Amino acid sequence: MKKLLITGVMLMTANLLKAELNIPKYKNLDYKPEKLQPLKIDANGLKLYIKSDKTLPIIKITAFIKTGKVYEPNDKVGLGTLLFELLREGGTQKYKSEDIDKKLEYLGAEINTTINNEDGSISMYCHKKDFDEVFDIFVDILTNPAFEIKKFNLKKMEIIEMIKRRNDEPSKQATREALRMFFGKDHPYGRRPEIENIEKITVDDLKEFHKKFFTSKNIILSVSGDFDEKEMFTKISKELAKIPATTTNIDEIKEPEIATGKKIYVIDKPLRQAFIVILHKGIKRHDEREFPLSVLMEYMGGGIQSRLGNEIRSKRGLAYSVYQYFSKRDKSGFIMTYLGTKPESVEEAIENVLNELQKAKNGVIDEKEFEMAKSQLINSFVFRFENVSSLLNEKASYDIFSYPDDYLYKYTEKINSVTINDVKKIAENFYDLNNYLIFIVGDYKKFSSNINKFGDIEIVKED
Repeated sequence: MKKLLITGVMLMTANLLKAELNIPKYKNLDYKPEKLQPLKIDANGLKLYIKSDKTLPIIKITAFIKTGKVYEPNDKVGLGTLLFELLREGGTQKYKSEDIDKKLEYLGAEINTTINNEDGSISMYCHKKDFDEVFDIFVDILTNPAFEIKKFNLKKMEIIEMIKRRNDEPSKQATREALRMFFGKDHPYGRRPEIENIEKITVDDLKEFHKKFFTSKNIILSVSGDFDEKEMFTKISKELAKIPATTTNIDEIKEPEIATGKKIYVIDKPLRQAFIVILHKGIKRHDEREFPLSVLMEYMGGGIQSRLGNEIRSKRGLAYSVYQYFSKRDKSGFIMTYLGTKPESVEEAIENVLNELQKAKNGVIDEKEFEMAKSQLINSFVFRFENVSSLLNEKASYDIFSYPDDYLYKYTEKINSVTINDVKKIAENFYDLNNYLIFIVGDYKKFSSNINKFGDIEIVKED
C-alpha cells in the first residue's frame, strides 16, 4: 500500500510539473518501432512474429485469435468467456488439468487466456530451459482442449455466481449498462450474459466454437526470448502445422442502430457516490480520424492535467475521478466521458462537463494544452515498447485486425501532423450535444430535481 501511495504521489507530481514547466516537446518524435515482417508456416499459412531477445533467459509466446464475445450465439451469450476459461483450466487431450497446474507451478511458468469483444489470446511464459515442457502444454491447450466435465460444471457455476454479483461495483455497472443502452441490449456490442444463457451451454457448444475460430487463418503468434530464431521457427512450425487452414463461415456483425436525441438513464441506488457515463458516437477501426481524435481525447480527458481533469476535478472539485477516451470496433465505436461525484453534485458536474465539450465544439482549444496533449502522446509512445515482447505483441494484435504493416511505424508521424484546426473540426463533429446518452448510478432523490434539462429521463430497474 505504501508503494502504491508513493507511486501515486510521484505520478501526480510529474503531471503537475509537466503542466507548469517548459518541458521540451516531442522528444520521442524520431522514435519508430522496428519494422517487422511475419514468417509463415508452409503447411497452413499461420503467421508468426518472431525475434530473439537475449536480455533474460526466458521465452514468451502469445497466440492472438480473431474471435470474440460478439460472435457468441444470442441465446448463449457467455460461451466465449466460458471457452477461454476452460482452455486454461479444463485440461487437454494429453494433460489433465491438475497436472497442468502442478507442472506450471513447479516450473514457475505461466499460461494465461483472455477473450475480448473482437479478439482473444493465449500466452505462455517460461524459463528457456523449460521451454519444451511448457510449449508442449501450450500447443495442446491451443489445439486439443478437453473441457473436462467436472471443470466445465464448476466454471459454469462460477460464472453464474459472478452474474449474480455483477452489480456489486457500481462504477463498472455504470459503464456496462451505459454501453448496453447505447448499442442496444440485443446487439453483440451491448449484450451481457444472463444465467439462462450460461445454463444452456454444453461441451459440444465449446467444441464447435473452438473448431470455428481456431484455424490458421485466425491465429497470429508473437514469439520472443532467448533462442535461435531459425531453430525456434522450425520447432513451432513442426508443432503448429497441424492447425487446420479451413475457412469457416462467420456471421457478419451488423452495425448497431444508435438512438438519436438526448436520453438519461438512472439506476436508483442509495450510494454515497454517483457514477456518471456520457456516451457519444465514435469511429470504426481503420478511420484516419483516429489521430486527431486521439489528440482531442488526450486534451480533454487524458489525465489530471487535461481540460476535464483540471476544470472539473482540480478547480471545481466536482469529481474524484474524471476521464474521457474513445474505443474503436469493427462496426462502430464510442466516446465515453466518465466521472464519479457526490449525488448532490450530479447536476453541476454534468453541466460543467457539457459546457467544456461545447467550448471545444465551438473551437475554443487552448494552444498550449493542445501542444501538451500531442507531446504526451508522442513521448509516451516509446514506453509501449519496453521490450521485444511488447513490440511483437502490438504488431501481432494490430495484424489480427488487418491494420497496415506500417501503422505503428508511422504512428508518431501521424500524431505530429495533427493541427489544432484538425482537433477543432473533430470536436465540432463528435461532440454532438443534441445526441448523447447519459447513464447514472446513484441516489436519485438527491439529484432528481433539475437533471431533466439534460434530456428525457428513464429510471432503469437494476437486474
